[in-house]
Amino acid sequence: MSRPRVSVLLPLNVGLARCKGRYVARMDGDDLCLPQRLEEQAAWLDVHPETDLLGSRVELFSGAGLSEGYQAYQDWVNALVEPEQILRELFVECPLPHPTWLGRREVFERLGGYLGPDLPEDYHFVLRCVEAGIGLAKHPLALLRWREHPQRHSRTHPRYRREAFFRLKARFIRSLSIDQRPQRGAGAVVWGAGDRGRLLIRSLQEAGVEVRACVGLGGEEGQGPTQAHGVPVIAPESLPAMLPGPLLVCVGTPGVRPSIHTFMSARRWQEGVDWYFVS
Repeated sequence: MSRPRVSVLLPLNVGLARCKGRYVARMDGDDLCLPQRLEEQAAWLDVHPETDLLGSRVELFSGAGLSEGYQAYQDWVNALVEPEQILRELFVECPLPHPTWLGRREVFERLGGYLGPDLPEDYHFVLRCVEAGIGLAKHPLALLRWREHPQRHSRTHPRYRREAFFRLKARFIRSLSIDQRPQRGAGAVVWGAGDRGRLLIRSLQEAGVEVRACVGLGGEEGQGPTQAHGVPVIAPESLPAMLPGPLLVCVGTPGVRPSIHTFMSARRWQEGVDWYFVS
């Protein structure tokens, strides 16, 4: 039987096409892999058949020191270890740091390798894994030191611009949270009338998703805009008890998450089912 073909759209696929082993490891040349990393991750996959793509916790480092933003990112990504945590935060950012991946070779072959040269290829691959029912997890140890510097592709390449991420998120919000869960409704509600919320609304509309409402300080309260891209802006208290689709929280205000969690809990809406953070 011939092996499935892997797309060669991206240089990463050239390496994938040459992989012969049971597992495929991924890292970048400027990062530091701890000596026990591959042994630890291979042992994990050996005893967890439900996991097909495994990451690990990371330690970010930089010669100039880490900014508060990157420290917060490290704390966020290292907090997502269990599969349910990874899926819950799927639309915030890529929950499995790309340089930490160790996966079963057949996973990469099944998905045809990396696709979409105009999109963040690692995040795209993770979303496709979820869509295909491929198990994701993270090793609890920090097995890679991840170098932060201004020349990183994730900071310089156009495919990592915020607009590209939001286009990708909108596409998979439709696929994973609407098309695969029709009982939740075919529309969506966006919480956030600022720049990010408006970008999300526009991206969803371009992906063919009807945005039913935008939650913000406006509408009947008269403290802000009454519409965002043609979508009515309403106060949080005006949300219906039965949501017309996933509620997507897209706000950038620091420290606002606990209050949103409190609001959702009072409504008995479950994160990762009824609503998601999107960043």
